[in-house]
Amino acid sequence: MRARLAIAVIGMACLMWSCALAAPLSGSWNARLLLILDGPQPKIVTPPFVIESLLQLNLNLSGLQISSLTALSTVGVEAQAFKLSATLGALSMTDIFLFSRNIVEVEHQYYQITFVSPDPGGVVGQYIPVFYKDLVTPYAQLARLLGPTLVESVMLRKKIVEAQLVLGGVTVKTIGLFANLGSAAAPQWEVGLILTLSGQTVSGVTVRLETYLGARRGFECVGECIPELQFFQGRVVPGLDFEYERLTVSNLQFAGVTISIDTAFNFNSSEGPGGIEYLQITSSGRIEPLSLDLTDILYFNSDLALSSHTLITSWSIGDAFVMAIWTDTLGGITFSLREFTTSLSIDGVSITSDLFVCAANSGCFGLDPIYQHDVQIAFKNGPWAADLLVVFLGLIKPLDKVVVTLSYTEKSWGWRAGTAIQPSGLKVQEFYLSLNF
Repeated sequence: MRARLAIAVIGMACLMWSCALAAPLSGSWNARLLLILDGPQPKIVTPPFVIESLLQLNLNLSGLQISSLTALSTVGVEAQAFKLSATLGALSMTDIFLFSRNIVEVEHQYYQITFVSPDPGGVVGQYIPVFYKDLVTPYAQLARLLGPTLVESVMLRKKIVEAQLVLGGVTVKTIGLFANLGSAAAPQWEVGLILTLSGQTVSGVTVRLETYLGARRGFECVGECIPELQFFQGRVVPGLDFEYERLTVSNLQFAGVTISIDTAFNFNSSEGPGGIEYLQITSSGRIEPLSLDLTDILYFNSDLALSSHTLITSWSIGDAFVMAIWTDTLGGITFSLREFTTSLSIDGVSITSDLFVCAANSGCFGLDPIYQHDVQIAFKNGPWAADLLVVFLGLIKPLDKVVVTLSYTEKSWGWRAGTAIQPSGLKVQEFYLSLNF
């Protein structure tokens, strides 16, 4: 099996090399050096460094797009992805091969890990960090969390096949997921299938139906699960059974209000109660004279009881922006403020304040009314950019962390330096270099 996989990888590499001689080759290469002082580093214990790089190559051959993505680190090759895509009239097809030392399954709502192979223990149940605001410490968190899983040899872990056909305004899409959840010594292949039917009426209403067999919403990732190695087609679960059904109806217009309906049905009792899983009705509109945008979200649980009611209000004029998120966790209309964001941009400098409030009856007992305050100052002038993020676990204290980044970006190359500091001292230092060709 390993010999066949090696031959397939070598053959694909030779194909891309021979094609490169006759077609233009484009791509990018980036390298990242991390100094991690917050907790043990699984790859190199002393000193606590992480060195990793990504090489992406792209070819376009008469309508056939071929791309290769190679992830390297101090353990060697972490992951290798090949992607082939082509369009023939109304039919478009994509084929993805993922070779990796590991495979990680993640649910869609909170990014919680539901499965990992190999499993060193203590990984399932953890959460994949979101790259939002702080773009430094998530890389260190992923290195510490998933570094212990990079112990097996590189093998074929996943194959994703997508086919999409557009006929008369109706789109039919099929996604086949083939995942190796076992090991090099004992492969365990599971198959998932996602069928999607979508279309738009003359009035602009969009209807989308998704059927999951042996698969569920979420994503699968390989290596250290950095954003480039996350694949959101879905996650595989054992057994090719009916798992999930989702129906969305969007862009319903009524008296200037846009309404969307999202509902799902669960057929796997091990993943939650059977039957209807939730019903969400989202209404949005704009009060033009005041430049005020309103979004109302009604969320019904599996018993079709109103479990939460969220109101999002946002106002913008010129370079100023204000947003407030109000929630009634009892499902009524007695709202409590949950988040309050203000932003102002002046001459290339933007200042953003994001307050997180512990709403009444939300179960966050023991926390201050304002339990987190993010202050972000961003500056951009030509190729130069700087960003300062200060996070307080309260209004202005105590201090949780400070993240500072400085970057320089040209068309063909760029670099970035990032530092994450907590009251106890330096936690993460990042140096990043990118080249485009």
